[in-house]
Amino acid sequence: MASKTPVKKVENKTAPAPVAKGKAAEPQKKKPFNPADYERLGLPKEDIVEIKQAFDIFDSDGSGQIDPTELRAAFEELGFTGKKKFIYNILAELDEDFSGGIEFEEFLRIATAKISDKDSKKEI
Repeated sequence: MASKTPVKKVENKTAPAPVAKGKAAEPQKKKPFNPADYERLGLPKEDIVEIKQAFDIFDSDGSGQIDPTELRAAFEELGFTGKKKFIYNILAELDEDFSGGIEFEEFLRIATAKISDKDSKKEI
């Protein structure tokens, strides 16, 4: 009679791909900005480009999102000082997708919400 040897159960696990030392995972490449993606009735590409330039000034780290720190810095640049609660209240009102920041699409809606024929670019 042959002796029974215990059989080890081997799990089929896929090992993660090795990462070269000193190299971080490469960030995903952002899609290049195309004003045509945001064209709406009555809003020319030139205006969209100008609004994007303003957005980029606020988005100082280039993340594609205005976060609370950047929003606070923008308000301070404009001469408004307030408590963190004020910044988070503003952010809560403007951040429609609850991502924790303001993306360009949300910024564009804010920037164009009050535009009428009688508003000048300077007033806006």
